[in-house]
Amino acid sequence: MANKDYYKILEVKKTDSIDTIKKSYKKLALKYHPDKVHDDKKQEHENKFKEINVAYATLSDEGKRRQYDAGGTSQFRQRSGGHGDFADIFGSMFGGGSEEVSLDLHYRLTIDFMEAVFGVEKEISIKKDVSCKKCDGSGSKDGKFDTCKKCDGQGRIETIQQTPWGAMRRATKCDECEGDGKIAKNKCHHCSGSGIVNSREKVKVKIPEGIDNGQTIRIVDAGESIKGGKKGDLFLQIQVKPHKIFKRENEDIYMDFEISFAQAALGDEVSIPTLKDAVKVKLAKGTESGSVLRFRDKGVALVNSPSYKGDFFVNIIVKTPKKLSRAQIKLFKELKKLD
Repeated sequence: MANKDYYKILEVKKTDSIDTIKKSYKKLALKYHPDKVHDDKKQEHENKFKEINVAYATLSDEGKRRQYDAGGTSQFRQRSGGHGDFADIFGSMFGGGSEEVSLDLHYRLTIDFMEAVFGVEKEISIKKDVSCKKCDGSGSKDGKFDTCKKCDGQGRIETIQQTPWGAMRRATKCDECEGDGKIAKNKCHHCSGSGIVNSREKVKVKIPEGIDNGQTIRIVDAGESIKGGKKGDLFLQIQVKPHKIFKRENEDIYMDFEISFAQAALGDEVSIPTLKDAVKVKLAKGTESGSVLRFRDKGVALVNSPSYKGDFFVNIIVKTPKKLSRAQIKLFKELKKLD
């Protein structure tokens, strides 16, 4: 709660009275109480509810309010000697701040340079928790169930906890039936009644054209499963192997192309390899080392936008021969004299 504006949280002014603060607190506490929302917004409301109560616990006490006004939340923490415990109190009320275990899986997938350029379909094998096929994820051998006695079939257990602000109701998932509200009469032997088994599964992955090193592909519902059918997603971080000739920067491709002194001086027609095919190019007489050729739209397609492509750049390098034959030496000497 460091550096938080408690007045702003409670939607009041610094000059407002305790009564005004109390009225605003009651309105906000009712609005954001976790028991009044569906599961998809419960965590958001729990966090807001905790924040509101911590702010109110400070501003409703005249002594604490004066300390807070003097130095803000950071100074108030130091002076009060334990003000941070409020968050812990409310955390324990809603399950100790613990979150559900993520069902998402994260893997790295290495592909070749050309596979990244043109796209490819891969089939990978991963080990994960999946719904038991023998019992269709129910955990029951024969499809027969008894109502859970611990939660009376509700799947949740409610308890009342006393706090400095009165009795607060806390609802948690029933640990006996794991929130199902029912228990299998005869457990499935394959999954021991859990409805989940750990298995090595094959997943088909479509790598889009133009994907780059470090980018991530998300495959919905390809993660792990829990009883009840809920599934996580599979996230694949792509690693692209380097190419021997080509280098990539975003959607552009770069390469070095060597020519001889004779080709540079006299000009020549050369065949330059690109991503798809070779391109014939006429080199002008007197081509210098470091000259750059540009081929538009010969680069890599933008992911999910194949109509846009980068360019292909060729850096010309005039190769200096390290070993010369006698005939070549003689010719270079004659050339030297002419120069």
